Amino acid sequence: MAVSAPARDQAAVTLARATAFLRTQIGQPWLDQCWGEDDRLVRSRVIGNWIGELDRLLHVLLDAAADHAGQPVRARQRNTGSKLVTFCAEASWGVERLDGMARARATFRYTQGAARRADVRGGSHMTVGWSGPGGTLRRFTLGERIHLGSEALMEVCDLYDELAAQVVRVPPVQAKGVGHQGI
Repeated sequence: MAVSAPARDQAAVTLARATAFLRTQIGQPWLDQCWGEDDRLVRSRVIGNWIGELDRLLHVLLDAAADHAGQPVRARQRNTGSKLVTFCAEASWGVERLDGMARARATFRYTQGAARRADVRGGSHMTVGWSGPGGTLRRFTLGERIHLGSEALMEVCDLYDELAAQVVRVPPVQAKGVGHQGI
């Protein structure tokens, strides 16, 4: 039994609420300040949890949209970028950013914001899912402290909102043999 459009739309609304909440955090003084060692653990965990929750909500939306479209739901597929491409090839532009968001999430959650996971095995840099100077994705040298300020948070919210809108716009797949021509 396929998920109804309202269930898919509810998943999209939930993701939109999350990004709306995070937009209220933009401009909070603690977000743009340099973090002292006393604050680093809590602040980095908060940001890691924010990113993780956005990723989880996009993942839920992708499952609901795939089910609604009559496509198989790949519950075991945990990588949101891979799931995105499987369901909505038009949104493949977001995969590199989602991969960067996954690296940033892990960095904030487990290393208090110190870049530890290179883009490639043996690499010396870690790319995150928001832009740096010149509009390219921001890169950090391993060991460098990652900072997600108000501008970056706004860009992250925009990313998830754009991806959600694109997922919802994907037309449902018509089952073969349905309708008068399939009789």
